[in-house]
Amino acid sequence: MSNYSPETHEGIVTSWAPIASTFPSSKGCETLFWSVVPSTLAAWDPGYGLTVDSNVHCVPPAVTSWWNQDRLGVNSLTRVSLGPITCPVGYSTVSTEVENQSSTFVACCPPGYTFVAIKSLGNTGQCSSVIPANQVITYAARDASSTWHTFTTSYTTASPAWGIQINGYNIAQVTATTSTSSDTSSSTSSGTGSTSPSATPLPSSGLSTGAKAGIGIGVTLVAIALGALIVFILARRKSRRNGRAVAIPTSGLAGAYEPKSGYTDQVQVYELDNRADVGMGELDGREAPVEMQSRTPVDIKPPSH
Repeated sequence: MSNYSPETHEGIVTSWAPIASTFPSSKGCETLFWSVVPSTLAAWDPGYGLTVDSNVHCVPPAVTSWWNQDRLGVNSLTRVSLGPITCPVGYSTVSTEVENQSSTFVACCPPGYTFVAIKSLGNTGQCSSVIPANQVITYAARDASSTWHTFTTSYTTASPAWGIQINGYNIAQVTATTSTSSDTSSSTSSGTGSTSPSATPLPSSGLSTGAKAGIGIGVTLVAIALGALIVFILARRKSRRNGRAVAIPTSGLAGAYEPKSGYTDQVQVYELDNRADVGMGELDGREAPVEMQSRTPVDIKPPSH
């Protein structure tokens, strides 16, 4: 699987992170629930391995960088998008949509989860499942000081759970070919001569020095983003105070929150530490890279404070 070079459009740089299907996820990821927002459970979340248990790796590192990129703070200059993408082993390809002649949008849901609708990163409403009534589950939740604790419980009624989606793009790459031209030839029809233009040799196939450099920059940016996320989380852990954990009520779970434009009085299912109390403007469900000029761009703006 080849890499895409970074793209720049209107001052914003998008680095592409490839997703291969052979990523070996940790055992038991389907049961690793956590609650970032009260009364909502999510599984297959990249944030679980960053904040609850660093030994857990349910998704490829590139997905972690993509899903949690806003945790690094306001950044209007760079973005991480997934591509090329193949849904990881166990995941289902729930939607493919041809955006234009060169790009195809691909949406993936975790194993055991049903596709609902395309949602943007940070919104857990794309892939759903149901926890049967009285089924015992274990989940992680945090206390007032943001320290994570695990609980075992069951719910008196069937309740929804949400699996974190993986969405990205496959972009057709133009492959240059080498052609040779013969001397200009002429043909005669009805006594009138017509001359065929000589073919112009195209550049030889292969990556140019600039393309190779771009790929290297893209991979480096993704690695730096993931490393910065880890450092950020570790620094937060050191500053936490002890506190009493708050368990999720056992009467049932809420559905995934769907952000509405202008709403700031509701808690959004937004998988970022200490940012769940901030509303986010409604997105159309797919965060198209703003650099791809051939499709309508969608800016993914961080919540306002």
